[in-house]
Amino acid sequence: MRKACLLSITIVLSASAHPGETLDRIVATVDRHAITRSDVEQEARFSHLADGKLGEVTLQDEIAALGRLVDRDLVADQVLVFATLEVSKKELDARLMEMRSQIPGGESDSGWHRLLEENGLTEEDVESRVRQEIQTLRFIDLRFRSEVRVGPRSVQTYYDTKFVPDLKKRNLTPPPLEKVQDQIEEILREERVNALISDWLKTMRNQSRIQTFDPSLPLTGFERKTPDISDLHFLPLHITGPAEAAKQ
Repeated sequence: MRKACLLSITIVLSASAHPGETLDRIVATVDRHAITRSDVEQEARFSHLADGKLGEVTLQDEIAALGRLVDRDLVADQVLVFATLEVSKKELDARLMEMRSQIPGGESDSGWHRLLEENGLTEEDVESRVRQEIQTLRFIDLRFRSEVRVGPRSVQTYYDTKFVPDLKKRNLTPPPLEKVQDQIEEILREERVNALISDWLKTMRNQSRIQTFDPSLPLTGFERKTPDISDLHFLPLHITGPAEAAKQ
């Protein structure tokens, strides 16, 4: 019955379109929410822009985009519960400028507008997407990061078993623990946050009804690897590893 209803929606869209007009269609559903082909294409173009990629968006880009959209739909209701504060214009503008500074050619207004045009995006598209990222990062802070505690024993163990050996392999002199303790705590915190998100996403996937209707866009990523925060494709968290921490 559900599939027949979705089919009828597609038929209605087809009947109302003008001749020669590209039709949108539902490619997947997450519980009661539909993901359309245009959603996938826009997400893939945004990823291309944010990653500073050149060339056309590929089918693999779109498959990865669908996986991210499914995961974001799974957390959407939770985001509304945990991250109800409105994103201010100042906060949004600051995040946009940070994003633009990381994209070659995005620093200047003329370069930024050219990149938007090349990727088929508007400023409103990008602002909406970045606002969503800010709200979801708040959700992660409230739901997961607040639960994580990193003790001195864990820091010492990481320093002795991973940090120091990694630097010695690179012929670098390890700094004293007290100089890199904060960086190690952040690394361990993000590792534990990723583990919590991974378990939570797997539970959400198992409890949800996820269907796909386009064979060219399989959700292969679900079987191929364990989900973590990167699957939601937020702008990267800045985690300092051993080599970088040693320079500070």
